Amino acid sequence: MKTQDLDLKTILDIPMFEHLQDALAKATGTAIITIDYKGTPVTKHSCRTEFCSVIRDNPVSRKRCTKCDALAGLEAVRLNRPYIYLCHCGIVDVAVPVMVGEKYLGAVMFGQVRIPNDDTDAKVERLVSEISSFQAEEETSRRDLLEKYEKIPEMEYKRIVEIAELIDAAVQYIVHRAVENRNRTMTYEWMLRSASAGMADSRITGLPPDIGKVVDEPETVDSDEPISLARTSPVYPAVSYVESHRGEMVTMRDMANLCHLSPSYFSKIFPREVGETFTDYVNRRKVEWAKQKLRDSAESVSSVAFELGYVDTSYFIKVFKKFEGITPLAYRQQKYK
Repeated sequence: MKTQDLDLKTILDIPMFEHLQDALAKATGTAIITIDYKGTPVTKHSCRTEFCSVIRDNPVSRKRCTKCDALAGLEAVRLNRPYIYLCHCGIVDVAVPVMVGEKYLGAVMFGQVRIPNDDTDAKVERLVSEISSFQAEEETSRRDLLEKYEKIPEMEYKRIVEIAELIDAAVQYIVHRAVENRNRTMTYEWMLRSASAGMADSRITGLPPDIGKVVDEPETVDSDEPISLARTSPVYPAVSYVESHRGEMVTMRDMANLCHLSPSYFSKIFPREVGETFTDYVNRRKVEWAKQKLRDSAESVSSVAFELGYVDTSYFIKVFKKFEGITPLAYRQQKYK
């Protein structure tokens, strides 16, 4: 499925995620917040320290906090793992990237801790060279800020790494399930729209009246009609999608996602349900549609190929010959005779 329209708010139940975030913050002794890819918070802060509350409440230093969050999230994507760093105030924070496929949606930020000076395992770099521009105007305010800084909890580097691994695993699982649920909902909505438009009850071209009947042993079909398949079949959404999107070159991965199956399992179960591999089914159906166009119109072979999603005409001819034994042009000449 395409990810262009995805963002954190579309795949996560924010109130529920904030509840989980609060629980994780209390259990790990860290402060946590979730941001989008720009560094803008999408959740409230969980267990934010007093020091960071003062820093983030200041409009000038808050901008640097947002900058640090955004840069850290991008660095985590580049490294493909949680990124541990020192923020502009010299406090340890960690960015755990939130990804859907190759798309970066944002990050879960946790930390607001200090590493003990005697921790020799610590390997933390400063993210930005400048320190916070926040300066208390009065001596009493500076002392108060220093006291708040001293209250920031200390945590060994090893423990920070363990928490990063925990949150990373939790985020990956939650996002994976959220995307699955979203895809499932979109599939149901699509099937309902298709049914109301007449696709599911065979009122559109290419779907036979008995599309909903179960066929125990699917046979190779040498006609313009698709294989009969029960609507309860786990691969029915994929077959239905192929039939209604003749001009698309659909991929097995996209169709596996549409059916809420892993690509490997989809590739195994599709032949059992349909009688041939997914690739052969798609190409054979396109050849059947091409034969109809070659019989009923004067369109060129390249035009027919392009309408069916084949950018390379020579590849289309190769596929056509595989199933028919002759080229598209020879087929047309044969039918004209």
